Amino acid sequence: MRRLIFALVIIVPIIGAAVWVAWFSPWLSVETVQVQISDAPAIAGPLGADEVLAVAAVPVGTPLLRVDVGTVQARVEEIPAVEYAEVSRSWPNEILITIQRRQPVAQVASAGGYDVVDIDGVVIRTVPQVEDGVPVVVATGAGASAAIEVARDLPQWLRPKVELIEAGTRNDVRLQLRNGSVVYWGSVSDPDLKADVLKALLQVRANYYDVSAPGTPATSDLPERPNLDPSMASSLAP
Repeated sequence: MRRLIFALVIIVPIIGAAVWVAWFSPWLSVETVQVQISDAPAIAGPLGADEVLAVAAVPVGTPLLRVDVGTVQARVEEIPAVEYAEVSRSWPNEILITIQRRQPVAQVASAGGYDVVDIDGVVIRTVPQVEDGVPVVVATGAGASAAIEVARDLPQWLRPKVELIEAGTRNDVRLQLRNGSVVYWGSVSDPDLKADVLKALLQVRANYYDVSAPGTPATSDLPERPNLDPSMASSLAP
């Protein structure tokens, strides 16, 4: 019994002191908030640490354990340009906010000009006129979601060549190239194969390219959808 009492006399004050240090003491309180932001293309617009800090509203001087990192994360993720955020405690006196920015894939006409959107159709920002960096999408309904998905899947070599993406349905996506040519892309399926076939087709200058069925591609200079060139199909088929 004496040992128990002795232990309690020693341990209880130690535990109390530890709780006080962690929960109330200024020794383990927030002194700095660091922000790390991933890169994004210029068309995504600026996102600075000052904006993040203002939205995060981390109370400097509050003990780290009393900072609700989940609430801070939720506030930061309300910023349109932020895809997701991670908020963590860095002992003894720092909160770290790490941000992954949304990546723009298209510009969609809107009442305010053009909405710069990511793959999920989330509006990152609105610009008054078309800017360089990602294609413009002209589509509605299912066609809009298909066009945005195609925009996401365009390889880096092709993206700068595409000025406009049009679609009436999920199966008739068309690319307007900056040189004036039109690419019949078709559905959202097989984007890598279609891009590889198109890369080969583009070695020949034409007004129209059709990779909607990448195993049987076609080109044409006539003002209509091209028909299959059997010799080209045999040379390009995988």
